Amino acid sequence: MLVTTGTLMAVACGSDGDDGKQGGNQISGGSGGSSASGGNGGSSADGGTSANGGSAADSFGGSIHIDAGGSGGSGGLNPDSGCASESVSGDRVPANMLFVIDRSGSMKCNPPPTQDSNQCESRPEKLNPAINSKWEDTRLALEAALEQLSAQPNISVGVNMFPRDSQCAVTGTPNIQVNPLDATQLAGIKAFFGTVDPAGRTPLAGASILSYGHLLNQLRAGNLPGNKFIVLITDGFETCAPSELDKLVNVDVPNATSLNFRTFVIGAPGSEGARSLLSQIAKAGGTAASSSCVADPGGNPEVGDCHFDLTNVSTPQDFADQLSQALEQISGSVLTCEFDIPRSPTGGEVDLNKVNVKVTPDGQTPIDLEKDTANCETTANGWQYNAEGTKIVLCGAACDTAKEPGSSVQIVLGCPSVIK
Repeated sequence: MLVTTGTLMAVACGSDGDDGKQGGNQISGGSGGSSASGGNGGSSADGGTSANGGSAADSFGGSIHIDAGGSGGSGGLNPDSGCASESVSGDRVPANMLFVIDRSGSMKCNPPPTQDSNQCESRPEKLNPAINSKWEDTRLALEAALEQLSAQPNISVGVNMFPRDSQCAVTGTPNIQVNPLDATQLAGIKAFFGTVDPAGRTPLAGASILSYGHLLNQLRAGNLPGNKFIVLITDGFETCAPSELDKLVNVDVPNATSLNFRTFVIGAPGSEGARSLLSQIAKAGGTAASSSCVADPGGNPEVGDCHFDLTNVSTPQDFADQLSQALEQISGSVLTCEFDIPRSPTGGEVDLNKVNVKVTPDGQTPIDLEKDTANCETTANGWQYNAEGTKIVLCGAACDTAKEPGSSVQIVLGCPSVIK
């Protein structure tokens, strides 16, 4: 769910008592590039370009208000304790997203049931000109999602489409570089989408590998502070360099995940035969739909439910609706409930045992949150520190409440933490 801008309040009250290189299309960090096996492409700073078989809304950020000092205060979580106030900056953890999007010829087709996969492969054109193509539906859904995201702080977005020609060319350099999603960036993305004419085959592996390489170059240069995400959207199986898939799934995606990249995967109609592959990528990329989802590399290639599988549609509108829902879920995951710990009003280190958190639903009474050290992904409801002790993370219903429109969060410094 996307949320309007709020304010972080922090109150201090008195207490009562990517390094390495990418070579051979394998990610171990860094800036080296390679053309794909079987390709004719050269190299570039972001992994080069390969061809012909080559691979290669919720805003509660803003200022933190700290009430510091005072004459003793009343302890607990009361921010209105007669303290003198001081403001310091503080932001929600930034999110950097690169959309890696299939523009192969089959994206020109109508979604099922108007046009099934066999009809599309034999004639990659709209069967019914009055109904949107898969690309047209994708463009509209993406533009709507990005429009919502653009209202949020600390979101950066870029776009890399594949192939770059009418065959199999790929490159790691995005069509639209990852930059803050302000009005200019949004307008540039929309204008670019208006020029896209689907054509060519599906070099999924090469495009993904080189996109990781580009982001790792940016990470090495210090250009991607915060969380990093790739959103892969495709309607088919790898048709240019299938030999690269094992490396993609078992080396490149896990290596990227180890560097805190998360990879979301959306399978559009036409990707029925790639369900297993796409689910393997999602699972290795840290975004599996559940711990029990199926992503068996040795199983039926048409079986896999760890990714966003949009192939089961009954009407053309089903695809558009399901894609919008998938993008909304991804947006909710990207816009995390993480906050950098603010510095003490005196400039010293914050006492991590004297931090408390409140969340205030729009127009309602503030809710005191307890520090809950249970698993944040499953049972915790409150707040906790991340593993490094550098961020405050809201969990469970507390996170959901903070994501509601108009909600705000207070970080209270100086009072002993209330522990569940």
